[in-house]
Amino acid sequence: MKTLPSPSSIRGSVMLTAMILTLAIGVALVSFLKLGQTTLEISNRAFHANAAMNLAESGLEQAMWSISKAVDGDASAWTNWTTSGANAQRKFTGFTYDANTTGYARVYVRNYALASAPTIIVRGTITPVTGPVIEKWIVVSLFQRSLFANGLVAEDTLTFSGGNAVVDSYDSRSGVYNAALGGGLFNRNDNGSAGSASVAVNSFSLSNSSIYGNVSIGTSNYSGLDVGPNGLVGAFGTSAGTVDYSKVTTDFTTNFEDAVAPTTAGYTIGGINSATVLPGGGDLPAADGTYYYNLSGISLSGAPSKKLDIAAGMDVVIRITAAAGTTGVSVGGNASINVLAGGSLEMYTEANVSIAGGGIANANDPEAFMFYSTRAAGAAGSQNVSISGNGQLSAVVYAPNASMTMNGGGASGQIYGAVVADTITVTGGSEFHYDEALASMTGGNPFGVSQWAELTSATQRGIYTGIMSW
Repeated sequence: MKTLPSPSSIRGSVMLTAMILTLAIGVALVSFLKLGQTTLEISNRAFHANAAMNLAESGLEQAMWSISKAVDGDASAWTNWTTSGANAQRKFTGFTYDANTTGYARVYVRNYALASAPTIIVRGTITPVTGPVIEKWIVVSLFQRSLFANGLVAEDTLTFSGGNAVVDSYDSRSGVYNAALGGGLFNRNDNGSAGSASVAVNSFSLSNSSIYGNVSIGTSNYSGLDVGPNGLVGAFGTSAGTVDYSKVTTDFTTNFEDAVAPTTAGYTIGGINSATVLPGGGDLPAADGTYYYNLSGISLSGAPSKKLDIAAGMDVVIRITAAAGTTGVSVGGNASINVLAGGSLEMYTEANVSIAGGGIANANDPEAFMFYSTRAAGAAGSQNVSISGNGQLSAVVYAPNASMTMNGGGASGQIYGAVVADTITVTGGSEFHYDEALASMTGGNPFGVSQWAELTSATQRGIYTGIMSW
């Protein structure tokens, strides 16, 4: 006979089972709540880590802003910063987040006076209500940009026509173009560079010309480059009709500011149309040692005696006051503008310029003759700058809102230096020789980032702890 369990035993088993089940549910619930709490903590720390990086980047932007203001000569650039020797530091506070979390950024700038390229160290710190602080450290090295890091740069189109145009380079620090350097070497290099920032198809039209160096185009693919059957891009020895695409850069952009003539007081002498020497007898320089002149225009043509000489060893600035749309500078025949040894000339105008004939004889490196177009972006009308015939030009041309035309004339139709313009047209037998020394011409230009690094390890941060613990 089978014996049935007593009711009390059944009740005890049910209670035991319920207790075990309740315990299991409780353990699972605690684990679930703990998981939720841990997930929330991880999420909060990830959020705060991003916030710390944002703080560090904000501190970096503050330092870059002050550096840019210092480049512009703003005396207030480092207001509210603590400076010591060549360094500056500042703590940016007052950043608040949810749950009473706070943050700040410590910024340290080496070489803030810009005697050399600055380095910026930033320490972004977030202090949560619970848990350890969260920090992001970054170190940024800067370099000073050059307006003339490339040879020929057009903000819009760059067009070559004809089959004889050539672009290459040399370094004026090693002497004149193609000078013998010894050991069978010559001062002629395949580091010439040309670029168009336009995003239009075929905005860089090479035709059958030769570029010994690099090409930059604004399009995201190679559609911006149009090469004729005998055109070439590459190193010396590249065959006609060949493009070395490792020398072609896409997505090229530019950002050139308008040129503005200096406002230093000077002499007003009307126009020049006959033999003239500047500085004139009895003229006195400004406080910076430079002679400043306001001219209605320059018009020289005919005999070699029709020339403007910039005296040896003298620095001269000429502001052409001719109106936009008129001719401000015209040199033709055997006439010329001569910058004698040790002298320099800066010329500013919004008027048209035509250089032909004897052109400009610059006995110095290209940077001794700086031509600036002062036509503002978006201004009505246009400005044309032209070198044609057998004219030669050893100069730096900065005309971001003007059209530049180079009409070749065989071996004599040459430009040495660098050109920045809105549009550039090169025809015939023109030869353009980029002066690589101009890439080091950085005075007054803004700084860019050459290296950005996040410091993630204690060892990396330890290098800077001594200057970032304040």
